[in-house]
Amino acid sequence: MTARFSLQPVMDLARENADAAAARLGQAMQRLLEADRQLKTLLDYREEYQARLRDSVTSGIDSAGWRNFHLFLAKLDAGIEGARAHADSARELARRAQVDWHDQQRKLKAYGVLAQRHERAQQTRAARQEQRETDEHAANRYSRNASPHRPR
Repeated sequence: MTARFSLQPVMDLARENADAAAARLGQAMQRLLEADRQLKTLLDYREEYQARLRDSVTSGIDSAGWRNFHLFLAKLDAGIEGARAHADSARELARRAQVDWHDQQRKLKAYGVLAQRHERAQQTRAARQEQRETDEHAANRYSRNASPHRPR
């Protein structure tokens, strides 16, 4: 009979933790991609708006139009800074999630190594037991065959 791996409940918990860490990493990466996409959209829009301002300046623009362009660019720049801060925060959260995922994977792998060692030890014990039984059976058969009071 093989003994149950005593750390199996801990290994199962480590597997659950690793799966949860992987899910958190996936969510963090998704949030990072979305934050980067929003930042890029704002930066692209700012470039377009800046180009419109240059075109308006060359074709002539009044002071109210000039002021409106600059006010809007200032608001857009504030939005860009907010989006940049959000993207930086998402990047840091993704980095932390990746570190956590690596830690959980390392723990799970360590328990896996212990489980393999346990399994090999069980196989070695089983092989030795089988060898003992085979040797005992052979010795019993030999002693019966070598017995001088053997009936004919």
